[in-house]
Amino acid sequence: MADTFLSWKNVSVTFPSFEGQAKTLPISIPDGEVFENEFLWIDGPSGVGKSTLLHLLKGIIPRYLFAEVQGEFLYKRNDILKLFPDELDKKCVYVFQNPYSQIVTPRAKEEIVFSMENYSFSRDKIKEESKKWTTIFELENLLEQKTSTLSGGQCQRLVLASSLACSPEIILFDEPTAFLDSGGQKDFYELLGKLKGHFTIIVIDHHAPELIHLCDKKINWPFQKEKELKKFSDLDFSSSKNAELNIHSLSFSYAEKSIFKDLDLNFQGSKIISIVGKNGTGKSTFFKMLTGELKPDFGEIDFLVDNEAVPFKKWAELISIVYQNSEAQFFFDTVYAELCFNVQDPAFVLELAKILGLEDTFDRSPYLLSEGQKRRLSILIAIAQGRPLLLHDEPTYGQDAVNIDLLTEMFLKLKKAGRLQLIITHDLSWARKISDEVFILEDQKMVPL
Repeated sequence: MADTFLSWKNVSVTFPSFEGQAKTLPISIPDGEVFENEFLWIDGPSGVGKSTLLHLLKGIIPRYLFAEVQGEFLYKRNDILKLFPDELDKKCVYVFQNPYSQIVTPRAKEEIVFSMENYSFSRDKIKEESKKWTTIFELENLLEQKTSTLSGGQCQRLVLASSLACSPEIILFDEPTAFLDSGGQKDFYELLGKLKGHFTIIVIDHHAPELIHLCDKKINWPFQKEKELKKFSDLDFSSSKNAELNIHSLSFSYAEKSIFKDLDLNFQGSKIISIVGKNGTGKSTFFKMLTGELKPDFGEIDFLVDNEAVPFKKWAELISIVYQNSEAQFFFDTVYAELCFNVQDPAFVLELAKILGLEDTFDRSPYLLSEGQKRRLSILIAIAQGRPLLLHDEPTYGQDAVNIDLLTEMFLKLKKAGRLQLIITHDLSWARKISDEVFILEDQKMVPL
């Protein structure tokens, strides 16, 4: 019988609070083992510690993130918690849940080769692997682009390509399809099927029935403690002013590439409007038009509140946006400070945070939360400002089914209170469930489905 390749037993991790003392509740890691070239699927609720397991395996904890770690974690019978082997560092690649946090170079073509250059691959090998994975992930037309201009889905494909180009033996995937459109997701799971048996693969994924047929074994991660599912029914969502957007002949292009052309749209009242479309079609760019971060090439956007036109310099006071990259909204040292900054009713916001499972994180740095927790925090930061227009860019990424239901209920409560909400999502079935109208952005046009 083959020796166990990776195994962990009685492992617990305790993170420091902001004050610097390790006093958060310990995260208990379910025992597990993986043989060489096996495929392990990890599923479980958001925020229980799944990514922490991958951080241990890659050596991020405790080498770069301080934490108190107990237990035994073996790679080829060597305890990596006592001495992390250089061999494992090179043979193991980790595709983060948030692709924005993994991009390090200014242009896509540099990102593809960055890791290979650091591992001293030969020039011919770099060229060969770059071409191979660029083709697989359809990145040929993006190589000259600045990474700062890529969509979340494009960033995710770029990170996947640059990681797999390193010829690893162990691949760690943390919600690898979170930002991919339906076509990209299908292609990725087909790729996983081809990789299976040639690599040791560990995947964290909430929304992947395809994995049932791919994995050799599965860990169902339990709740850390019995969770009381609270509701929003006892909270008073204060009424909002009426927001309206009138968009006339809106056109925009990056360099010489036209993103959208002659858009004519009207959104108003207490509604939820969802926008779907393939990666890179301009959904997030459209939101940047609405917030004034980008200026259109042609056309106009009129923003009205209670039927009165709002001057452009006042838009930021009346529009809240949830960015794709949750960390783009963090400014303070603790979750508590993020939630309470410039808020009229902090008690209400803190109650929302408790319902969304963030109560135990108030004294922690927002940057040390799980990606699912970061997402819920970023949504609450936007809601807390009480503005009549809310823009949500991929609000459900990194969420388990329980938290998706909670977010759905909260968005419907906000709608009832009069908020106008625009949502970008790749989850068409969820969009149809929650929305008054669903639009698709394709071929430079936005049309109703």
